[in-house]
Amino acid sequence: MAPFLLRQILPCVYICLTCFLPNINAQQWKAPNQFKSLVYELFPDTIKNQMFIGGKFTSIDGVRTGTIVSYDGQVFYHSMADSSSSMNYCWNGGCEGVASIISYQGEIIASLVRSSTYETTPQIIGIGRWDGQKWLPLDGGVSDGIEAMNYFPATAYDFCVADDMLYVAGYITYVDSLPARGLASWDGEKWYIFDVPDPGPGEAILANSVAKYKGDIYLGGNFVVEVDGQQTNDLIRYDGNSWHTVGDGLVDGLTNLHDLEVFQNKLYVAGYFTKAIGNPGNSIMSWDGEHWNDLAGGVCTPNGAIDDLFVYKDNLYVAGYFDCIGGIEAHNLAKWDGEKWCSIGNSIFNRAIHAVAVWRDTVYVGGSFFEIDGQPAPYFAKYVGDHSTDTCSTPISAAPEPTNKDFILSPNPASAMLDIQAPSTIESIWIYDAMGREVLRPGVFGARVSVSVGDLPAGMYFVSLRAGGKIWSGKFVKE
Repeated sequence: MAPFLLRQILPCVYICLTCFLPNINAQQWKAPNQFKSLVYELFPDTIKNQMFIGGKFTSIDGVRTGTIVSYDGQVFYHSMADSSSSMNYCWNGGCEGVASIISYQGEIIASLVRSSTYETTPQIIGIGRWDGQKWLPLDGGVSDGIEAMNYFPATAYDFCVADDMLYVAGYITYVDSLPARGLASWDGEKWYIFDVPDPGPGEAILANSVAKYKGDIYLGGNFVVEVDGQQTNDLIRYDGNSWHTVGDGLVDGLTNLHDLEVFQNKLYVAGYFTKAIGNPGNSIMSWDGEHWNDLAGGVCTPNGAIDDLFVYKDNLYVAGYFDCIGGIEAHNLAKWDGEKWCSIGNSIFNRAIHAVAVWRDTVYVGGSFFEIDGQPAPYFAKYVGDHSTDTCSTPISAAPEPTNKDFILSPNPASAMLDIQAPSTIESIWIYDAMGREVLRPGVFGARVSVSVGDLPAGMYFVSLRAGGKIWSGKFVKE
C-alpha cells in the first residue's frame, strides 16, 4: 500500500461528535470509535493477527494514543506511543502523523510525515522500527539533510518488501549519511542507495510508491527525469543496471502516481491522471511488461483519483475520491477481479478514503471522511453489509470491443462546431485543454452531438466521454 497525494491536498476538518455512533445506511458500515483526526494507513499483520493504524489522530474515544495504534478487532492498543524517541509522538504543539506502515523481519516499520533531522534523542529520523517494547532507529534514517524544517522535510511514503530487502520510497534526499533521490533499501543492518536520475537543479524526486515486478524495481510519484534519452514523467523502472521508461504512453502524459501494486501477475498503477491528456488509462491502469490496459475505462469521474490499492485473495481493492469507475456508480471504494468492477455497498463518504484493507475477510477504510451517508463516522469504519447493494460492470471478456470508426471527432481541426459521434448514447462529455484543465462540460444526449467550440482559444484539446459503459478519449485542434 502507498500513502497519499490526496491526503496532502484535501482539507483536514474535525467535527465534535457524540459519543454514540450509530451503524450506517442499513448496517452497511459501522464506525464504533471516535478517531480525533485523519487515518492515512491500514496495515493488517497476519502473523501478529493485529491491524496497525497510522495517521494524524492523537486520541481514540478521548484516550490519548499517539499516531499509530494496534487493533485486535475490538480494542485499540496505544502502547506504541513513545515520547522518549519522538516517534509516534506529537511535539512542539504539532502533529504530522504516521505516513506508512509495514512488517519487516518480525518488526513493525513506520514512517513519519514531514520528519526532519531535529528529533529528540535517541534520534529516529523519519523512519523507525518497533521491537514490541520501544522504537529504535534504522541507523541515520531518512532525511532531507536540513537541520531546520522546510516546506517538504523528508517522508517515507511507501514500503515494499522483496527478496528479504525493505525498499523505501518517498521525498528523500539522504539515508543515513548517503545522498539518495527518492529511493533506498535496508537489509536489516545497513542502507543502500540507487542511482535514480537527477531531476535537475532545484528539483527533487517525490516518490509516492515502489514495487518490484518481474525482477525490476518500479518507482512512481510526481517527478520529471530524463531516461532512455527522453523526458519521462512519474514512473520509471530499474533493471539492476540502469533506469528506463515504462512502455510508451507515460513519456508525454501528465500524471501523478499514488500507488503501485502487483496483482494477477500485472503491475497496477493508480493515481490522478486521465486518458485525455495522453495516458493509457483514467486514474488506474495495468502493465504486463509489454502492454498497458485501461481496466474498462477506469475512473469515469472528472477530477477523480485513486489513492490506495490493496490485494486480497482474488480482488484488487481501490480507494480514493470518485463516484464512477468502469461505468458503474461507486463512491470512493471499489474492487476489480481482473474482468470487472464491483462496488462495495452503495454508501456515500463525504470525503476521500485514503486507505483500504481487508482483514479477517472484513473491509476496513480510513481517510479524511467524517460522515458516511450523512451519519457521523470519524475517519475509520468497517463494512458490515451483506453486499446485496453491490453493482458490477460487464466483464471485459464479454464486451465486444468497438472499432475506431465508432468514435469520431469532426471536423478536425475545428473552428466553430465540433461533431462528436459515439458507438451508443453519450451520457457525459468533458473537454480539457493541453494543461489538463476542464474547459467545457456540455450537457448532451444521443449517439451524435454537436458542441460549440468557437469561444475556445486556438490550440490542442482533448475530449473524454462516457457512452455504453465505456470511456472514450480523443483530441482535436481548435483553429
